[in-house]
Amino acid sequence: MESNFSSIICVADINITGALDQCLNDLGLPEVFIQPAKQMFLVDRRGFLGLRPATRLDESRALLYRMNVPIEYEEGIIRRIAESTDLKMGGRGCIFAQRINLGRGTPLEFDREKLDKLCGKSSGPLPEDHVLVTCIVPRGGADTLAQAVLELGVCVPVIFFGTGMGLRDKLGLMRITIPVEKEIIWFIIPRSDADLVEKTLIPRARIDVPGKGFLYKCNITAPVVNLRIRQGKRAHAATMEQVIAALDEVQGSRDWRRLGSRAQGSAAGKSKTVSTYGLFFIGDEEEIETFRKTAMDNGARGATFCTAEMRSYNDPGQDHAMVSHSRQICDIIISRMVEEKLRDPLLKSGLFDNGRSCLLKIFDAEMPYVLRYLDTQPRE
Repeated sequence: MESNFSSIICVADINITGALDQCLNDLGLPEVFIQPAKQMFLVDRRGFLGLRPATRLDESRALLYRMNVPIEYEEGIIRRIAESTDLKMGGRGCIFAQRINLGRGTPLEFDREKLDKLCGKSSGPLPEDHVLVTCIVPRGGADTLAQAVLELGVCVPVIFFGTGMGLRDKLGLMRITIPVEKEIIWFIIPRSDADLVEKTLIPRARIDVPGKGFLYKCNITAPVVNLRIRQGKRAHAATMEQVIAALDEVQGSRDWRRLGSRAQGSAAGKSKTVSTYGLFFIGDEEEIETFRKTAMDNGARGATFCTAEMRSYNDPGQDHAMVSHSRQICDIIISRMVEEKLRDPLLKSGLFDNGRSCLLKIFDAEMPYVLRYLDTQPRE
């Protein structure tokens, strides 16, 4: 298990994916996983005589790019992607990174000479100034949560789809009350607002009720965050996100954006959380089933599955679309006790033998204390 890796994730509006593909091709990245997603925003419109609501929820198509890179190239790769796609322009998307431990049978091979030339090595890790809040709810429940956070004005939510397994499969005939289709919704927010967003989401989604959903968060580095919360006719020369970006530069940080006062932030910071691990496994269908069964047999309670496309950008003789393969993703949140119990069975499973191309990403996560009984406790 290697610890000197960074997981970079870019959410790109569908209109800039061509420029992003060209950038990744220039960098020669060996393995990128791509999923369809959508970004949510509010549209200000008024009907005749004001009879129609002034604001409604809308969405735009996007693609979610996941790539694992040596941590010394994290800053340079993020900067190059942002520049080549003009990602800082409002509404185009966002990019963030998290520190991970990476397990893979066959090590990834990078063209370090090319990366040194195009990106350079960073002098040190970027600050983890944001939090990624992940909320998993039954399909159809994400729009309410997206609107609630958009009205707070903290970020543009990102939604993609998956299927769930775990608690539902242990309920016998009662499992029909829990839909298998899930919506995964991301909120990329300043750390100072994390507790406020949690307290907004938990009662709205009723995720403190078993079977209604799940929520966890992890610290991330987020140099570019999409703040185009509202779209519509421009009334001023500068958009709101341009004003916010200018104030960030003047203030020298993003602390001024926090929704509450410092006293409220300190009080919120005392809310209890449970330290957990996130296991993010990518492989083919057979490997996914082996991983899922091994995890469940050793105490994991639930898992979320998604489908992704794997592209390799390091073959100069072929177009990236010619070397794409389908992959499955399994996302599990477990307690530290279960993680320790799971290490040896995973190593003995053969998933990480030499020659294997499946990978396991492990990262630190936290969940609200009120949800501690759902999916992270070892079986009795």
